[in-house]
Amino acid sequence: MADLTGVRISTEWLRRLERAEDELKPECSSCPVLSGALFRRFSMEQISRFTCIFRPARYRRNQVLFFEGGAAQHLFALRSGLVKMVKPLANGKERIVRVILPGEIFGLEALNEAHYPLTAVVLQGSEICSIGRDEFFVFLRANPDIALEMVLVLAGEIAALGAQMTSLSFKDARTRLATFLLSLVPLGQALSSGKCSLTLALSSQEIAEVLELSSETISRTWRRLEREGLLEKHGRQVVIQNLPALESSARG
Repeated sequence: MADLTGVRISTEWLRRLERAEDELKPECSSCPVLSGALFRRFSMEQISRFTCIFRPARYRRNQVLFFEGGAAQHLFALRSGLVKMVKPLANGKERIVRVILPGEIFGLEALNEAHYPLTAVVLQGSEICSIGRDEFFVFLRANPDIALEMVLVLAGEIAALGAQMTSLSFKDARTRLATFLLSLVPLGQALSSGKCSLTLALSSQEIAEVLELSSETISRTWRRLEREGLLEKHGRQVVIQNLPALESSARG
């Protein structure tokens, strides 16, 4: 084992860090995480250094990535699939607090907290990359240019998230549901006809929890969007019939 800046890490990991290539790995070239807002300020060379430290893995539906109160030891990046963040309740049930979408980094509590505040559960088969907290800190110390960019971008992301939450709280049920559905549409899936199909990983009740609506309100909103010809819903199968119109609804 090697010891760098007070953190013990494997010599194998240090060798991988030193061998960072100047170009992206083939499996990273189409990664939605790297095309997200977090990396827009980064150069290709910086991104190549960053991607070399993450370890990819596949997860099955209902696998738990970490528990509330568990030691916060890893950061995660969702390449494909869906993950839900839940708060276990005293009655044995759970409250869905947030749904992680492809392209998002989560488990960031590991950067400054000893324990995770929520439980992360895989909603459908997913590809997820992860890195240990200690390794991440070593990487940032060894790459101050990337560390500075991440501080600036994350500060902007926090401000944007706060504004988004405030904005969502003032939106009606129709706008909230339209916004949620659009977030589930994979990039490039919409056809020239303006249609696309989705298989919901969440039930209507779970979607209502995420959007902070009652189950009755979410049911009425589904029916309203169907009457307007924006979508067709059969169980968890949803066909968006008019994507531009749904986008207009999301804007309120």
